[in-house]
Amino acid sequence: MNTTEWTGIILAGGQSRRMGSNKALLPVKGSTLLSQIASSMIPEVARIIVAGGSHVTTYAELGYECVQDQYPGKGPLAGLHAALQASDTNWNLVCACDMPLIKPSFFAGMKQLAESSDQHSVIVPRIAGRVHPLAGVYHRRVLTELTQCLDQDRLRVTGWLEEMNPLYIDVQELESVGVLDAVDQLSNVNTPQEYQSIRNHER
Repeated sequence: MNTTEWTGIILAGGQSRRMGSNKALLPVKGSTLLSQIASSMIPEVARIIVAGGSHVTTYAELGYECVQDQYPGKGPLAGLHAALQASDTNWNLVCACDMPLIKPSFFAGMKQLAESSDQHSVIVPRIAGRVHPLAGVYHRRVLTELTQCLDQDRLRVTGWLEEMNPLYIDVQELESVGVLDAVDQLSNVNTPQEYQSIRNHER
């Protein structure tokens, strides 16, 4: 599968309550979290869609292609649903907007793993027992089950994920495709303290 057969999806519709301001627009490495993730993703996809929730207008003004949730207020599953509906490719790289250390190598590696395991509709990292559902590969065929979950207000991401029988990828498998620092790359920021730690990491 080449680049034209992949879409990138960035989930950036959260309320960022613990941060106190929109995480996607926080400065990092001379740009913003959203821009940083888009830059890391773009070499591997033909198109990037931002699921923006209530921030759609703001992101659109910055030049991003955005989609509005069809299930407003229902969290990241609603954002994933809206973006997959808008996607014109079966295969999609998905990332939340709060992983400032993620690199192109992660997305390239996940694509490589997907291309050798295409019987799975969902492929996500599981590192030291922790699943990272918002940094992975999703096939559009999950839309039926995803719609059912949203209709039934079953909004827990990990609960839905388990129903999808995902392929879990561990550190060793990521290393085998060139992702050598997965723990760092998948670190996210939710609080001002975590954000400051990332800024200190830049220096």
